[in-house]
Amino acid sequence: MRRLAKLCDSIELSVKDCCKGRISVSFSGGIDSTLIAFLAQKYCDVELIAVGIPDAHDLKAARSASELIDMELKVIEVEPKDMITEGMEMQKCLNLSSIEVEFMLPFWIAAKNSDNSILMCGQGADELFGGYARFRTEDAEYDLEKEVSDLVKRLPDRENKITKEFGLELACPYLAESVIKAAGKYSPKERVGKVGKEPLRKAALEMGLPKEIAQRKKKAAQYGSGSQKAIKSLMKHRIEFEFEFETSDIANSVIMATEPENRGWVETNVQENILYAVIKAPNLGSLRETAEDFMACVSVAEKVSK
Repeated sequence: MRRLAKLCDSIELSVKDCCKGRISVSFSGGIDSTLIAFLAQKYCDVELIAVGIPDAHDLKAARSASELIDMELKVIEVEPKDMITEGMEMQKCLNLSSIEVEFMLPFWIAAKNSDNSILMCGQGADELFGGYARFRTEDAEYDLEKEVSDLVKRLPDRENKITKEFGLELACPYLAESVIKAAGKYSPKERVGKVGKEPLRKAALEMGLPKEIAQRKKKAAQYGSGSQKAIKSLMKHRIEFEFEFETSDIANSVIMATEPENRGWVETNVQENILYAVIKAPNLGSLRETAEDFMACVSVAEKVSK
């Protein structure tokens, strides 16, 4: 019980420290974001922002959770075609993999629609408390300390960049040193448990979060918001290119020169002196135009690099 009390205290104090004024919360209705919103309302005015395509799981979960904790909710419904546009806009500002684009899209849209200067999120809870399903597979091997460390290293290039893009300050209560230390009193196996995040679920109940929310199963952001479904349903066409250059230096120079113009439209990587590129688009017309633009960029970049 002593461990649980310390965990509860550390989470509440971390949330309180982030409440320097009015805040917005990137809200999915799951335990992570609902607990911090539930605690934050005791210390400041809170805006809850839920993002998803129409009828998305997260929007339904967010609506029910906001009612259970008696807080108002701002719902941002995004049509599938607009998810593509938002993804491309985001990718022009950040250098992300396809999967990162899918799960960071709801956060990007929440930041874009925030009415307050601080955007709080539940980032870090899954890494710290073993929330991902892969931790619960048979013979699963994991290092939660490394999971948290790797996430912290990624924040400057993802969440921090997004919040700065919209003039906001990022708040991640679960990644406070005090919370990480309190969670460390539990073994990795205890943290994962049978359903994931067991100590966090117990702490949430102890702090008064409704049982229905505290025991909700996790659904990944890209699935819950519908961002992955939207992107995959519309990005139906693709074309792959392979360019061989005289040296690997030239191939890398071409990527560096073309990336700012084509980020969000073209995925590229270099292996030795070969540049591989994949272009995806919702229709053949867009695919052709993007491919032509990219090839023109490659041609110019190659000449300049020589």
